[in-house]
Amino acid sequence: MEAILTVPDDRVSRAAKRPILVVDDEPDSCNLMVKFLSALGFKAEAAYDGRTALRLVDCRRFGLAILDYEMPGMNGVDLYRRIRRARPELAAVFVTGHTTIDVVFPAVEAGVLRVFPKPVDFKELIPVLEDNLAAAEPMRSD
Repeated sequence: MEAILTVPDDRVSRAAKRPILVVDDEPDSCNLMVKFLSALGFKAEAAYDGRTALRLVDCRRFGLAILDYEMPGMNGVDLYRRIRRARPELAAVFVTGHTTIDVVFPAVEAGVLRVFPKPVDFKELIPVLEDNLAAAEPMRSD
Protein backbone atom coordinates (compact mmCIF):
# COMPACT_ATOMS: atom_id res chain seq x y z
CA MET A 1 0.00 0.00 0.00
CA GLU A 2 1.38 3.40 -0.97
CA ALA A 3 1.64 5.95 1.84
CA ILE A 4 -0.83 8.81 1.45
CA LEU A 5 0.77 11.07 4.01
CA THR A 6 3.86 10.88 6.13
CA VAL A 7 4.47 12.71 9.37
CA PRO A 8 7.96 13.22 10.80
CA ASP A 9 8.56 10.74 13.64
CA ASP A 10 9.48 13.38 16.20
CA ARG A 11 6.19 15.24 15.75
CA VAL A 12 4.15 12.06 16.02
CA SER A 13 5.95 10.95 19.17
CA ARG A 14 5.23 14.32 20.81
CA ALA A 15 1.65 14.34 19.63
CA ALA A 16 0.93 10.74 20.62
CA LYS A 17 1.12 11.42 24.36
CA ARG A 18 -2.65 11.60 24.87
CA PRO A 19 -5.23 9.67 22.84
CA ILE A 20 -7.65 11.25 20.40
CA LEU A 21 -11.36 10.57 20.81
CA VAL A 22 -13.08 10.04 17.45
CA VAL A 23 -16.89 10.30 17.53
CA ASP A 24 -18.96 9.49 14.46
CA ASP A 25 -22.26 7.61 14.19
CA GLU A 26 -21.04 5.98 10.97
CA PRO A 27 -18.90 3.08 12.27
CA ASP A 28 -17.01 2.65 8.98
CA SER A 29 -15.98 6.33 8.90
CA CYS A 30 -15.12 6.31 12.58
CA ASN A 31 -13.04 3.13 12.37
CA LEU A 32 -11.25 4.33 9.25
CA MET A 33 -10.27 7.57 11.01
CA VAL A 34 -9.01 5.62 14.05
CA LYS A 35 -7.00 3.24 11.84
CA PHE A 36 -5.51 6.08 9.83
CA LEU A 37 -4.50 8.01 12.94
CA SER A 38 -3.07 4.85 14.51
CA ALA A 39 -1.03 4.16 11.38
CA LEU A 40 0.49 7.63 11.79
CA GLY A 41 1.45 6.90 15.38
CA PHE A 42 -1.41 8.61 17.19
CA LYS A 43 -3.40 6.83 19.87
CA ALA A 44 -7.11 6.98 19.01
CA GLU A 45 -10.36 5.57 20.39
CA ALA A 46 -13.77 5.37 18.73
CA ALA A 47 -17.25 6.19 19.96
CA TYR A 48 -20.31 5.84 17.75
CA ASP A 49 -22.66 8.14 19.66
CA GLY A 50 -22.66 11.03 22.10
CA ARG A 51 -23.55 9.01 25.19
CA THR A 52 -20.66 6.61 24.67
CA ALA A 53 -18.33 9.54 24.05
CA LEU A 54 -19.39 11.18 27.32
CA ARG A 55 -18.79 7.94 29.24
CA LEU A 56 -15.30 7.69 27.74
CA VAL A 57 -14.54 11.32 28.58
CA ASP A 58 -15.61 10.66 32.18
CA CYS A 59 -13.16 7.79 32.63
CA ARG A 60 -10.24 8.63 30.30
CA ARG A 61 -8.04 11.63 29.62
CA PHE A 62 -8.01 12.57 25.93
CA GLY A 63 -5.78 15.15 24.30
CA LEU A 64 -8.26 16.07 21.57
CA ALA A 65 -11.64 15.06 20.17
CA ILE A 66 -12.65 14.70 16.52
CA LEU A 67 -16.42 15.01 16.33
CA ASP A 68 -19.00 14.49 13.63
CA TYR A 69 -21.81 17.06 13.59
CA GLU A 70 -24.92 15.14 12.63
CA MET A 71 -25.53 12.19 14.92
CA PRO A 72 -28.79 10.75 16.27
CA GLY A 73 -29.69 11.74 19.80
CA MET A 74 -27.11 14.48 20.22
CA ASN A 75 -25.41 16.57 17.56
CA GLY A 76 -21.71 17.40 17.72
CA VAL A 77 -22.21 20.93 19.08
CA ASP A 78 -24.36 19.68 21.97
CA LEU A 79 -21.89 16.89 22.61
CA TYR A 80 -18.94 19.28 22.69
CA ARG A 81 -20.72 21.62 25.09
CA ARG A 82 -21.29 18.69 27.46
CA ILE A 83 -17.69 17.52 27.05
CA ARG A 84 -16.45 21.02 27.91
CA ARG A 85 -18.48 21.02 31.13
CA ALA A 86 -16.73 17.80 32.21
CA ARG A 87 -13.30 18.51 30.69
CA PRO A 88 -12.90 22.22 29.85
CA GLU A 89 -9.32 21.61 28.68
CA LEU A 90 -10.36 19.15 25.95
CA ALA A 91 -10.11 20.76 22.52
CA ALA A 92 -12.06 19.47 19.52
CA VAL A 93 -12.33 19.70 15.76
CA PHE A 94 -15.33 18.82 13.64
CA VAL A 95 -15.18 16.58 10.58
CA THR A 96 -18.58 16.85 8.93
CA GLY A 97 -20.46 16.68 5.67
CA HIS A 98 -22.43 19.75 6.76
CA THR A 99 -20.28 22.87 6.52
CA THR A 100 -23.09 25.41 6.31
CA ILE A 101 -23.17 28.53 8.48
CA ASP A 102 -25.85 26.80 10.60
CA VAL A 103 -23.21 24.22 11.60
CA VAL A 104 -19.97 26.19 11.52
CA PHE A 105 -21.12 29.19 13.58
CA PRO A 106 -22.52 27.21 16.55
CA ALA A 107 -19.44 24.94 16.46
CA VAL A 108 -17.03 27.86 16.62
CA GLU A 109 -19.19 29.55 19.24
CA ALA A 110 -18.97 26.35 21.34
CA GLY A 111 -15.17 26.51 21.13
CA VAL A 112 -14.37 24.01 18.38
CA LEU A 113 -10.92 24.72 16.96
CA ARG A 114 -11.80 24.10 13.33
CA VAL A 115 -14.47 22.55 11.11
CA PHE A 116 -13.21 20.24 8.35
CA PRO A 117 -15.49 19.16 5.50
CA LYS A 118 -15.89 15.48 4.63
CA PRO A 119 -14.04 13.94 2.98
CA VAL A 120 -11.31 15.31 5.23
CA ASP A 121 -8.03 16.56 3.82
CA PHE A 122 -5.55 14.85 6.13
CA LYS A 123 -2.78 17.22 5.07
CA GLU A 124 -4.81 19.97 6.74
CA LEU A 125 -6.07 17.92 9.69
CA ILE A 126 -2.78 16.39 10.88
CA PRO A 127 -0.98 19.68 11.66
CA VAL A 128 -3.97 20.86 13.70
CA LEU A 129 -3.92 17.60 15.66
CA GLU A 130 -0.15 17.75 16.20
CA ASP A 131 -0.15 21.37 17.34
CA ASN A 132 -3.00 20.92 19.79
CA LEU A 133 -1.86 17.59 21.18
CA ALA A 134 1.65 18.95 21.71
CA ALA A 135 0.13 21.79 23.74
CA ALA A 136 -2.08 19.43 25.78
CA GLU A 137 -1.04 18.51 29.29
CA PRO A 138 1.40 15.57 29.16
CA MET A 139 0.22 12.20 30.38
CA ARG A 140 0.99 11.37 33.98
CA SER A 141 1.47 7.91 35.32
CA ASP A 142 -1.12 7.70 38.09
